[in-house]
Amino acid sequence: MQRVFFGIPVGQKTQKQINDLLSPVKKSLQAVRWVPEQNRHLTLAFLGNRPAKVVENLVASMDEAYQDEAGFMTGPANLARFPNSRGNIIALVFKADEHLSHLYRVTQEYLVANGFDFNRTQFRPHITLGRFKRHSRVATDIKQQTNICMQVGKVTFYQSTLTPTGSVYLALNETKLDMPG
Repeated sequence: MQRVFFGIPVGQKTQKQINDLLSPVKKSLQAVRWVPEQNRHLTLAFLGNRPAKVVENLVASMDEAYQDEAGFMTGPANLARFPNSRGNIIALVFKADEHLSHLYRVTQEYLVANGFDFNRTQFRPHITLGRFKRHSRVATDIKQQTNICMQVGKVTFYQSTLTPTGSVYLALNETKLDMPG
């Protein structure tokens, strides 16, 4: 069994903007386990543990699913607690704009065509940046508009391996989206 998900990787420019944004925040919030830069992504679909054959089939057919999709810019995002003002996640939260919503629907349709059952109606696009450590009672409300936008130029199919120090992600396949000329 492999723990897998589809996501949008965060490019270098956006990574730098996030790092600059988080620099002062990290100093003021000690009770947070921060997500390593290489693990930042925007999830399109989390599939959980799946048999190797299912994973192989998704890797093999993924490029076809996204072959007609174009890349785009999305944002700006808000820095906020997620999924609500008392959530234990600190995230960069994007609006489910027309382009992100379309890519989410394409992903859902692809998975349904491959035998998955998805009935999720609400897509809340976000990049998890940190998690409050267990048993920390932090009353801090985090809500900050940013000017961070993200170039969406590919979709990645990841394997996630849980370790005592956090998840380790391995890209099983990446499909580049057509970039507007």
